[in-house]
Amino acid sequence: MTGEEKYQQILERIREGDDICPIMYALSIIGQKWKIPVLWQLAKKDQPMRFCEIRRALDLTDAMLSKTLNELEEHGMIRRIQYDCIPPKVEYTLSCKGRTFLPVLLALKDWGEEQIREESSICSEKKK
Repeated sequence: MTGEEKYQQILERIREGDDICPIMYALSIIGQKWKIPVLWQLAKKDQPMRFCEIRRALDLTDAMLSKTLNELEEHGMIRRIQYDCIPPKVEYTLSCKGRTFLPVLLALKDWGEEQIREESSICSEKKK
């Protein structure tokens, strides 16, 4: 079952009034490999980004980025802004819902930095 299918299954259970694990629900939205890094790039930049900017920052394929952006947009985490011009111009930014995820992203960043420091100190001690 794909992540999107799991998300749809959880939505159906919510509509039916089932008791849903909030962690499972959150992971059905942001649990795919590239979703958090995409959200982090948009949060870090704090202004609209074009597809190629995000792709360059994360070094991933067009297909994977397109799939990730589409799913994040469907879940209401990002906004896709299309300008009527030639050549076409499309930008992505965090939505209001996506901005509510900022404290989680910042906590995850802080935790990651702490883990990197700890690993560095362990590696330094082993070299002695």
